[in-house]
Amino acid sequence: MHKHSPAQQQSWSNWHKALIALVWSIIFVVSLRSYTDPDLWGHLRFGLDAIASGTITKVDPYSYLNQGHPWINHEWLMEVSMGVAWLAGGERGLILLRLIVYMLTLTIVLWWLAGVKKIAFIPTVIVWLGVFAATIAFSTVVRPQIFTFLLFALTLIIIDRAEDGHYRGLWFMPLVVATWANLHGGFLAGCGVLGVWTIAHLALNRRRWLQVAPPVALSALATLVNPYGWDLLRFLLETATGDRPEIVDWTPLALRSPLGLVYLAIIGVALLSMHFSNSPRRPILIGLFFLVAVMPLVAVRHLPLMGLAFAIFIGEHVGAVWQQITRQQRDIMIPRQLQVVPWVLAILIIAGGIFSFPWRFAAGMNMPYNAMILLRESDFRGKLMCDFGWGQFLIWHLGPAVQVGMDGRRETVYPHHIYEQYIDFYFGANDWEAILRYSPPDAILIERNSPTANLLALHPNWQQIFADEMSVLFVNTSSTAAQAITRYRQTFAPPAEVAVFP
Repeated sequence: MHKHSPAQQQSWSNWHKALIALVWSIIFVVSLRSYTDPDLWGHLRFGLDAIASGTITKVDPYSYLNQGHPWINHEWLMEVSMGVAWLAGGERGLILLRLIVYMLTLTIVLWWLAGVKKIAFIPTVIVWLGVFAATIAFSTVVRPQIFTFLLFALTLIIIDRAEDGHYRGLWFMPLVVATWANLHGGFLAGCGVLGVWTIAHLALNRRRWLQVAPPVALSALATLVNPYGWDLLRFLLETATGDRPEIVDWTPLALRSPLGLVYLAIIGVALLSMHFSNSPRRPILIGLFFLVAVMPLVAVRHLPLMGLAFAIFIGEHVGAVWQQITRQQRDIMIPRQLQVVPWVLAILIIAGGIFSFPWRFAAGMNMPYNAMILLRESDFRGKLMCDFGWGQFLIWHLGPAVQVGMDGRRETVYPHHIYEQYIDFYFGANDWEAILRYSPPDAILIERNSPTANLLALHPNWQQIFADEMSVLFVNTSSTAAQAITRYRQTFAPPAEVAVFP
């Protein structure tokens, strides 16, 4: 069983607690700002649909290209949560949902570093800010991934405790996994790390199989506690390994970028800490950290998981090195009268942030608002091919009377061959018209100056009917449904103000 080095067993002074409250308040206020996400409108729409019907829709009603393809909505529980938050408080409710989950994640990490590991104040702040830097860019939007960060942190903590011989916590994993499997597909990452740890731990501790194997096996079975059973696992395992060049989150982390610098800084601190630390090194947990650290190099969306693994598995070594460096230094005595100052500042910062924040979403990815207004006011009813990043925005405002050709759900709704055809259409490559011949849409709304827009401008069967600085709308010259757009376009004037959300 692992023992912490005496240098790490420190109790924080009241001054340190006050300072961490001040740091927490600043992070809280910085985290208030919330942005729209391309999938925000869809997640909310589908969650409200599930609440209204009392069931989970198995066949999507919003697209003309799904061909009755089964809809494996692996994020249904998050969408229902968003629907409840929206009904309770509108935009404020959605922002609060995001903020509560994110700040809970950061607070659990802080509790682990300071309350459980007893790491000194400064190394705790260094590690904690590293987690914040690795997660904040992915946590400013209301998306199911925020629950993955929370549950991944809990999983790592349970693994760390089990590595120390505290196996009872493993019995919480079936509940964690069963909940996670209905919130976001990121549960595969948590189960993967748990599985690797189990194999490695039992290889070195063969007599512990009775304490480890039953809860881990039950956790594996918990992945089937979802509306789709085994089909969910099969689907996720098939899609998680595919290339998604059109989605920034799924591209490899660029080391020459702000996030790349965060990654390199964390790796650098981790390597130096493990080299100089006098705290016992646990090879399995160090190996798990480096396993997770490889993941952002495959897809940048995994950077937050790496940051969490750094805090949970490597934080104690950062603390140990700090204690070795400052062993001869004495704490500065702060007068009692001054110790209340950080608490007062923290309260003022939190209160100021809460009361000054507009509780509205800021624009993330811009949406084709003017074109949507034209389509809606023209009373258009028909099939609309569109940029997949705009699909769920259009579903919220126009569906199901207007059915889209593609949206951000991709493989969860659309057959594989349809998605492959769409990729060719999106990039204007290969037989880019195949998807248009397969099921001709009445109109196409695409990004202006994109390769596809340039190809459509030269096509005899498509007429440009509207364009602004963001989008261009084409109508099928042989479509009866598209005539409604053509007629209304003659008197249409774009609105003076553009709404961000909804």
